[in-house]
Amino acid sequence: MKKLIITSVIVCWFISLSANAAKNTEVFDYDKSSRLGFNALTVKSYDKAFEHLEKASKLGNKAAQYSLALLYLEGKGTSQDYGQAYVWLNVASEVKEKTWRKLRDKLHNAFTTKQINMLKPLVDSYMTKYGADAQDISCEKSAATGSRRKIMTCTKNLDSSSPRL
Repeated sequence: MKKLIITSVIVCWFISLSANAAKNTEVFDYDKSSRLGFNALTVKSYDKAFEHLEKASKLGNKAAQYSLALLYLEGKGTSQDYGQAYVWLNVASEVKEKTWRKLRDKLHNAFTTKQINMLKPLVDSYMTKYGADAQDISCEKSAATGSRRKIMTCTKNLDSSSPRL
């Protein structure tokens, strides 16, 4: 009986380590995909930017979600798709960034009520999968030292009990 209890404890410990390692890997992928995506945007390598920003977006990066929406809107690195742009703008805009919401609202007003109703289930689905709560993202607006211009900064939270890799 004692061996069974000890074995169970060891198995549970390994399972928790595995879950924490997955979370650590997710945070690493979030940072890496974001960095690669924004670097690719800077050099106008839109195919690469799309690839990395899509991954970062699905990991909850709000700036990546906004940038991905712009790529869909302009048809850069992907085919032009106003529906996908609208969906990603909705997910990105949950952090209440004024510029992002203005663009989302402008696109919203360009759609018919029927189109909005058709996109709503997709918006809800993406919000459930890629939103801040689902992806454990926290965001804040802050100004860089010496500047009054505030920018949105988001981070993927790492469970404080997780071992650092």
